[in-house]
Amino acid sequence: MNNLYKLKNIKYRFFSRKYLNNIGLKIFQTAVLLLAAAPFFSFILFLISSFIGSMDRDDGFFKDKYNWPLVIASIFMIVNSCLITSDLIDIPELDVSLVWIGLLNWLPFFWCFWSFQKFLVTKKLRSDTAKLFLIGSFPVLISGFCQYFLGLYGPYRFLNNLIIWYQRPLNENEFGQSAVTGLFNNPNYAGAWLAIIFPICLGFFLKKNKNILFKYSYFLIIIFFIAMIILTTSRSAIIAILLSYFLFLRLNKFKIFSLLITLLLMFGAYKYLLLMNIDIEALSNEFLPTEIYNKFSTFNLSNLSSFPRIDIWSKTLVLISKNIFFGYGAGSFSNVYESLSGLINEYGTFGGIQHTHNIFLELAFNHGIIVSILILYPMISLLIGVSKKLLTYGKKEYFSLIEKAWIISFASFLLIHIFDITYFDGRISLLCWILLAGLRTMAKKEIADHNSL
Repeated sequence: MNNLYKLKNIKYRFFSRKYLNNIGLKIFQTAVLLLAAAPFFSFILFLISSFIGSMDRDDGFFKDKYNWPLVIASIFMIVNSCLITSDLIDIPELDVSLVWIGLLNWLPFFWCFWSFQKFLVTKKLRSDTAKLFLIGSFPVLISGFCQYFLGLYGPYRFLNNLIIWYQRPLNENEFGQSAVTGLFNNPNYAGAWLAIIFPICLGFFLKKNKNILFKYSYFLIIIFFIAMIILTTSRSAIIAILLSYFLFLRLNKFKIFSLLITLLLMFGAYKYLLLMNIDIEALSNEFLPTEIYNKFSTFNLSNLSSFPRIDIWSKTLVLISKNIFFGYGAGSFSNVYESLSGLINEYGTFGGIQHTHNIFLELAFNHGIIVSILILYPMISLLIGVSKKLLTYGKKEYFSLIEKAWIISFASFLLIHIFDITYFDGRISLLCWILLAGLRTMAKKEIADHNSL
């Protein structure tokens, strides 16, 4: 009788555990689908799924070596915030509330990094999540095209402002007449989102599919993504999609030959236009937004110091060196950059700067160099580790095209954040940590693909 009771108890626990995990998975996947278009509801669903994802786990939070740097970083960040709040670190004109609010950009996501791994543990789960990210990006494309071609300007507000699609008027926004924002508040955010998802488009397109309709559909989606990224005029996003393309290329003779021929044809076309006395700038303006042409045409290696980012980075390094271990606190950069010692011409040439435009420098400036290293270590280490596996075991049975796309998507995230910071949009920060959680599950040798929730 006692054995029968134990058997029933085991069966009950097994089925209840499986049922709870399936609910958590559905909530997580719904949150992924809604992330771009309805972030408020997506955040709530992610919060619920993170609690479910942390329950009944064999791999405890402190058993994972990649969680420890994040825990230590959290302690440093909290101690640093306490020191700033108590005026032991004097920061000019600082709103102390921003220091504590800034922690929300990082601390909750350290937990999500671990809890979300439960819903990404197999190839199929990662592939399903990637597809949902792709489908969830359609509203970004639709809103952007409606904004640019139809002149449908927002902001559009739904459910008492719980959902806002910005779609700023093109001829009134501060980012240039051609800068499309779509449903995002800023064109760089829209460009970053699309550029990070772009490798997933390539992955599904290159994946073998007997249905020719799906094949052409994915090709059309790729064209839409490229067009919309160009319309955002985000240089870092354009560079990221070029990186995605080249990383997907397999280095065989035919592909290298094709690439060389393409470059020669482009060079030949350029020379032909010069010989025919055709105004290349006017021709470019016919096909490209004026703003993006201006951004790239003004680039000059001989005058790098005149570029805002070079000035910002150089001054940021000086400021970091003055407070290398503790940092100045989240939300302090604008004031410190412009008013430290009261000499804006010495510490900052360009006004209205809100952040360092580099995620490595941003973490070091806000929280100290130790925190920057501790947070970026899991990101870079996992990316390098999984990439090595991909190069060593690049067979389809070990890594699928979608997993390759997943790796490239996270590489695109890091590339974009070398030149800009779009992380502080909650949608992009969640996208970052979900991709990183997926990399962690790929790195675990002991997890087989036949395992399921």
